[in-house]
Amino acid sequence: MTVRGLVGLLFVALCPGFAHAADCIAVRQGEVSVRQDAGCGDLKLLTRADGAPAATWAEFAKPDGPAEWRYNDWVRREVAERTGKFEIESLYRSDRLISARFSFHDSVNVDATRWTLFSPDDLVSLGAAANACWRQFADDEKRGAAFTTDWATERPWGDRDFDVSLWPEVMREMIGAEVLDPVPSTGRTLRVFVGVLRDQARWTFSDAGARIDFGDLLGKKTGPFSCAFANADLKAIAKPGAAVPP
Repeated sequence: MTVRGLVGLLFVALCPGFAHAADCIAVRQGEVSVRQDAGCGDLKLLTRADGAPAATWAEFAKPDGPAEWRYNDWVRREVAERTGKFEIESLYRSDRLISARFSFHDSVNVDATRWTLFSPDDLVSLGAAANACWRQFADDEKRGAAFTTDWATERPWGDRDFDVSLWPEVMREMIGAEVLDPVPSTGRTLRVFVGVLRDQARWTFSDAGARIDFGDLLGKKTGPFSCAFANADLKAIAKPGAAVPP
């Protein structure tokens, strides 16, 4: 085990606030509240309605360690920089992860054991995740046929296809939900799937599983695509030794 990993495990073991996993936010009929029975620490909801664009977000009032400090820093910067509505939709907290989702498909995932942003390929085989997501989209009753035409593949993918060394960051494949390259090709399919699945901001976790936002793959009129994994599905594609749920 690396020194960084050992320090992370010691931190988890010594911090009582890290001893559970739960969905910390409830959203009912558009109303957002903190689940008091979830045991998510000293979490508070904040709102901004006057002057600047409306915003609703959650912060840890008394951060219990670097992971909660890092989350607070991220959300405060996002609120300050936003030019449109920004509203929290979910927040999951475990001894390994803080995962929060906001409007417009913006998410942040903080690795509590390393105090850095979460890396999806530490948890799952990205090749297996990509194949499962592609199949979910292809099986869509209304959009599947159009998807398989515009997002064809030559073969099933493997983890080698997602190796970071093969993908220098020359240009972005998507901005938000919009695909930049309008011309269908198997190369475009792979590039977009690599970009989405390697991006922690596209992932959202809950106590039930994970969701990955792919954006408007067939344009805005058909709506966004998202891939869902129950915890049992995540376990099937998890890396050896990875804990599920995270």
